[in-house]
Amino acid sequence: MLVKVLFIFLISITLSAQSADVIVKKIQTKFSAVEDLKANFTQKIISELNESPITLSGKFYFKKVEKIRIEVSGRNIISDGITIWNHDQKNNKVIISTYDSDYTSFSLNEIINSYPKLCDNEIVEEQSGISVIRLTPNEDQLNFKSALISINKSNMITKVEITDFNNMKFIFTLDSIEINNNLSNQFFSYESSEGAEIIDLR
Repeated sequence: MLVKVLFIFLISITLSAQSADVIVKKIQTKFSAVEDLKANFTQKIISELNESPITLSGKFYFKKVEKIRIEVSGRNIISDGITIWNHDQKNNKVIISTYDSDYTSFSLNEIINSYPKLCDNEIVEEQSGISVIRLTPNEDQLNFKSALISINKSNMITKVEITDFNNMKFIFTLDSIEINNNLSNQFFSYESSEGAEIIDLR
């Protein structure tokens, strides 16, 4: 009887793992056909050190391979995948630094194509057309504890929740996603603002 129970348990684990891998493959296939996208976004940072979450919302733009543009009230963050420009429009100040595709930068390419290969992947929820997969790193190459990825029925990522080793949560949500808009490369490069103070940290 014990052997039978163990056998059923192992089969269920295998099926769960296969299902998670199938969903990951569908996301990757979908993403391979995406050249660029734009969406509304909300970012939350939840920490035990803060009484309430730090919340930011605005417009998010992406173009392969690692070009991003984030527009929020009074600030634009632009990257061509090599350099990142953080433009404080209110104070007309621009901080220039080298782009780093770590987990806080919300790199779609890393999340979709790199993380699953370095993690144990399992489905933790499926309802209303949304599947949620938990990625648990099994290598020291990733410096976070776990990631929850929500995928809609179109196989697009709509939410990523990453928990680091200090139990801080970085939650990035996308909605009103539009793909393949023929966004120009120039859109992901900073155009100098007259009189702007430049701080170059490269």
